[in-house]
Amino acid sequence: MKKDKLQLFVAKLLESSLVYSPVNKDRGVFVEKIDDFEQIDWSGTLPENNFNKFVLPNREVLLRIQKNKVKENFDFEKEPNKVLLGVNILDLQALTLLAQVFEKDAYVEKRWQNVFLIGFSNGLPADFRKYKVFHAEFEENILEHVMFDVFIEKQKNGNLLFFSGSEKGQILLENNKIRDYENIEFAGLVPEQGVSAKIGQNRKAVENSRGHKLWDELAEICLACGKCSMACPTCFCFDTRDEAIFDGVEKVREKASCFYSEFSETAGGKKDLDSVKKRLYFWYYHKFVRTPEELSYYGCVSCMRCFKVCPVGINIAKNLQNLQALQK
Repeated sequence: MKKDKLQLFVAKLLESSLVYSPVNKDRGVFVEKIDDFEQIDWSGTLPENNFNKFVLPNREVLLRIQKNKVKENFDFEKEPNKVLLGVNILDLQALTLLAQVFEKDAYVEKRWQNVFLIGFSNGLPADFRKYKVFHAEFEENILEHVMFDVFIEKQKNGNLLFFSGSEKGQILLENNKIRDYENIEFAGLVPEQGVSAKIGQNRKAVENSRGHKLWDELAEICLACGKCSMACPTCFCFDTRDEAIFDGVEKVREKASCFYSEFSETAGGKKDLDSVKKRLYFWYYHKFVRTPEELSYYGCVSCMRCFKVCPVGINIAKNLQNLQALQK
């Protein structure tokens, strides 16, 4: 399949849905709403922002209490379908993690029903060297363990290969007269050969480092601004609170950061994370110890967005290398 068929496919999507994809701007590649095929950046460059807000919004009203009646807020079901187009492998991994964490959350579950996830790769940038075995083991080791509706692979000769990863994806392809595709069934988070050795190495390095001087050194420079957690595609912490409205109360869920001072505050003003050092370690522990412990999956997908937005240049990859060196 060549570019003209892909253009027709995208044109059909734009007719019936709101489409969001990577767009090349002056200051980088960003996920934005598009109105035309030519706006899409097909380079495979990781966008500066991620796709998570379409499944887990930064702020949402969960329910309203009015006249002694409780009504859950599913108004978003009336909105047009959203197509997330051109999602890279790392963001697919992050979205797959969110789907597992919130699998029993009615709000996230209902949003998934109105979201079409279309992944894309044109061979993957050299930075993602661990995915070089793109054809030899691509389906078994990668696509079977991420959630998507449609995945598009661009070959060197310009041909496009289509994969469906869900019933929704199959229907979408069939309705657009794309019948030359391969169906890949989601086989769970963990490959047949077991949990990645890298997950175990990172877990051991962080778990055994609680008293290491690195945390003091990072605490000296960290501003606790929370930019890293807000940019991270696998961060999902949130606050809930009641807000007064004219004739009742709304229960609101809003994205939170463990770097914020009030994050761990309990009744009476006690804070478990009462220092920047503790918050830093908590963040790393959550990603590299707790998430793998609970899900046997990546709590960090190595996108390095946290490093890009950090005002003082804290490098998560370099820190992990330093901690791993202590285990040798």
